[in-house]
Amino acid sequence: MNGLLYLIASFIFIILLIRLKVNIGLSIFTGSLTLGLLFGLEPADLLNTLYESITSWGTVRLILIIVSIMALANVFSQIGYLKYMEKAAKELFPSEKYSLAALPALIGLMPMPAGALVSAPMIEGVADRLGISPEEKTLINYWFRHIWEHSWPMYQAIIIASAILGLSIREFSSKMFALTIIMVVVGYLFLLKPIEIRDEEKGNRKEGLKLFLKSTYPILVIITVSIILGYDMVYGAFIGFLSALVPYFGKVNKKEVVKHALQPGIIFLLLSVMYFKDLLDVTGAVETLPKTILGLNLPIVLVITITPFIVGLITGISFAYVGMTFPLLAPFFTGFDKIALAYLSGYMGMLFSPVHLCLIFSAEYYKAELGGVYKKMLLPALVLFLLGVAYIYLLL
Repeated sequence: MNGLLYLIASFIFIILLIRLKVNIGLSIFTGSLTLGLLFGLEPADLLNTLYESITSWGTVRLILIIVSIMALANVFSQIGYLKYMEKAAKELFPSEKYSLAALPALIGLMPMPAGALVSAPMIEGVADRLGISPEEKTLINYWFRHIWEHSWPMYQAIIIASAILGLSIREFSSKMFALTIIMVVVGYLFLLKPIEIRDEEKGNRKEGLKLFLKSTYPILVIITVSIILGYDMVYGAFIGFLSALVPYFGKVNKKEVVKHALQPGIIFLLLSVMYFKDLLDVTGAVETLPKTILGLNLPIVLVITITPFIVGLITGISFAYVGMTFPLLAPFFTGFDKIALAYLSGYMGMLFSPVHLCLIFSAEYYKAELGGVYKKMLLPALVLFLLGVAYIYLLL
């Protein structure tokens, strides 16, 4: 029980620091040290874990992917790809506000860390023209970036869940696809429909498609390399960056690309998040959580709901709540409805996690107040969960 209290205390401390407008990276790093100290780690242990964390391939890989994405975003900005995307969106959609959902959804097909950072600059022009606040930009980009995580078979969480439970990926994805549809509908009703469009013109779909392919081909390269061909995302992101840079190598300001890609604040944020996750492993904090909850003798439905939710909230990663809780909860999965409820609950925790890279990077990019984003997300997320539960128990 002490382990659970220490975990909750350090997590609340992180949220409190963020609410006090302390730098997010510094908040997470400070919370990480607090977690280690509460679990009795010596300063030498904290330093050793920090060294192992920042030099591990998992951390280096993450930084390389994010640096490639940041560099790609800067090339997009310099060459004018973003303008092409805006024009493409205007031609393709009867109301350009729908491009606010379509572009993040496209990026969502790529299971990559901080993928919302790719779509953030894509929708910025349209969002600014429509007078959308930083908090609304953040939420729209974040929400539609994650509609596929319930059912797209390329996501690690679905692959891991299928392996743990002995289900085919096809069965898992097809039964969960309704949750993707529900999330799209909820997002439309709460996030897109309220946006007012003054002048609505009928676009040229053919021209829009040409512009769309012209402006997004580096992203299609990433999808081809990392999803169709199956290479690691680190290669896909880098090759996608090169595919945008090389044709315009002489025109692009390389110093500006490097400066934008290697932002110290972003890299420190990444290191802090990875340090926090590694300390969770070293202290055994997350491993004790499901066992502690099971020991409380709560009703099975509550156990299935609470356990993945908390792990998703603490880690901000979908395959973490699946990998850590599904093996322990498997005996209680007497039907697919229980599996779907556990997955949805963990997803909701992940959606609200203050260490979820897509959320904090989107907020950082748009200079949004994280508390304001949470307030705007609360109602649509609640509706998503309730409709998801209704689907699970009425139709599954």
